[in-house]
Amino acid sequence: MYVKTDAAARAPQDFVMLLFAARVTRATAAFRLSCTMERLRFDNLDAYLLVRNGNYLYKIPFRDGWAVLKLYYDSRPWIERLYKTFDNIVFQRQTSFMPKARLRNEQLSMQIWREAGFRVFDIYRDVCVEGLPEGGYALYEYVEGRHLHRLLPDASLSLEQRLDIYRRFLREWCRRHDLAVAHSEPRLIHENGDFKHVMERQGELVWFDFEVSFRSRSHVEDLVAREILAYLKSLAQFVPPPLFDLFFEETLRSYSRSEWLAHVCGVAFRNRNWLVRLARRLDYRFSRRARQPHSKYNLAIRVGKAMGIPVP
Repeated sequence: MYVKTDAAARAPQDFVMLLFAARVTRATAAFRLSCTMERLRFDNLDAYLLVRNGNYLYKIPFRDGWAVLKLYYDSRPWIERLYKTFDNIVFQRQTSFMPKARLRNEQLSMQIWREAGFRVFDIYRDVCVEGLPEGGYALYEYVEGRHLHRLLPDASLSLEQRLDIYRRFLREWCRRHDLAVAHSEPRLIHENGDFKHVMERQGELVWFDFEVSFRSRSHVEDLVAREILAYLKSLAQFVPPPLFDLFFEETLRSYSRSEWLAHVCGVAFRNRNWLVRLARRLDYRFSRRARQPHSKYNLAIRVGKAMGIPVP
C-alpha cells in the first residue's frame, strides 16, 4: 500500500508554488523591461504620416535621426480582416491577416531573411510608443534608398547602371530561392512579390514587406515559380515594352537556376490542384484581363517558350 511521505504530501503545494514563482519571475522581467524601455509620445502622429496603404506608416524623429513607426491596426474594418484571414488560411495556404499576427509573422520572417544574409530593416525592440495598442505596432530603422520600381525605368541612369542593379537583384533572388527550396522554408518566399518592396541603398538591396507568408513546407518550388511570375508581372507594369524585353532577356541569362524558370509555366497552367487548374484555364480563356500581353498567363507562356517547354 502506498503511503505519502512528507515530501510526497508537499509535492502538489510545491508545484503550485513553482508555478506562482514562475509567473512572478515573468512579471518581474516584464516590469523591468518596461522600466528600461525608451518611451515615446506624440500628440499628433498624423503630422508624421509617411504612407497609408492599409497600414499606417509614420516617419518619426528618433535618436537624432528618423525611424519608421508601423501601425498594424490598419484602416480596414474588422469584418474585412476576418474575411481576408479566412481566405488566407483556407484557400491561399497563407498566414493570418489579423494585426498582431501580421506583426509577429513579419518580424519572424525578417529574422529568417537576416540570418540567411539578406538586408532587412533593423527593429527597435526597446522602445514603447504611448497610446498605441501593445503588440499592434513596431518601430523600424528608416532607410534612405530608391525603390526598384522607380529606379529601373529611370532614364537619368545609364542602361548599364540599371542592368548592373538588376543583375545584383537576380543573384540575390536566385540564392534566396535556392535556400527556400533546400530548407523547405516558405517564409523565404516574398508572398507579395513586387519591385515596390525592394530598395537599392549604397550598393546593397534592402528587402521589406513580410506581413503575410506561405505556410506549407511542401512543394516550395511551386512558391518560387509563383514569385518569379509575380516579379515579372510587376516589372511589366512600370517598365515600357522595349525596356521590359531587355530585362526579360537578362532574367533568362542571369538567373542561374533554369529549373525554377522552367517551372513557371507549370505553376500557371498545370497546378497540382485540379480545381485551381480548371479555374485558371477558364480564366485564361474567358477573362479579358487574362488575355492582356503582360498578364501572368501570357508571361508564363513567354517564359515557357523561351525555355523550350510545350505551352497551352
